[in-house]
Amino acid sequence: MLSDQKDWYGSETPPAVIQAKSSAEFKHEASSGSSKGGVVYSVENGIKWIISWSNMEDESNKVYIDITKDVVDWISIELLLANSTSNPPSVTKFGFTATATIQPDSSTLSLTANLKKD
Repeated sequence: MLSDQKDWYGSETPPAVIQAKSSAEFKHEASSGSSKGGVVYSVENGIKWIISWSNMEDESNKVYIDITKDVVDWISIELLLANSTSNPPSVTKFGFTATATIQPDSSTLSLTANLKKD
């Protein structure tokens, strides 16, 4: 279930719920040629899945993922995103594994993120 979202550049309407063992798509509309945002989905027992992305003009695209039980701090996430890559390492915590990739140098953002129960 969607529990939080952040739009630094652009706007989005992510799905409110993604059912287990299914997928969902949404579009983040760019603002002034840039798209940068994030979503947080509550999984179970206080576990949150964080996905954030950056598709800024004249920069390589980046994605940041995490699995946490902590309060989501968008200021920290923005800093972590700035230091991330287009293909960050998988994150395994609390019995889940998260992965994500984004095309590194495309103006049309296509990001794929997955969360699997271990």
